[in-house]
Amino acid sequence: MRETRTLEFKESVTKTFLKTVSAFANYGTGRILFGVDDSGITVGLADPSADALRIENMINDSLDPVPRYTLNIDEAN
Repeated sequence: MRETRTLEFKESVTKTFLKTVSAFANYGTGRILFGVDDSGITVGLADPSADALRIENMINDSLDPVPRYTLNIDEAN
């Protein structure tokens, strides 16, 4: 798997993903996969549930208007 115009990999949760969320909202669609390195290899997150809450709070607190989004935790990998 590789990154495309509508797919972005983030190895960890940092503020930089907010630029991607904003760009995807302006473009109309996109997916960000956290816990995946630039090569497309799953490295995972230490606490996916806590990270999901952190991501949600960062989006809601930093972007206006808040874009529509969904968060899913994939525990299969």
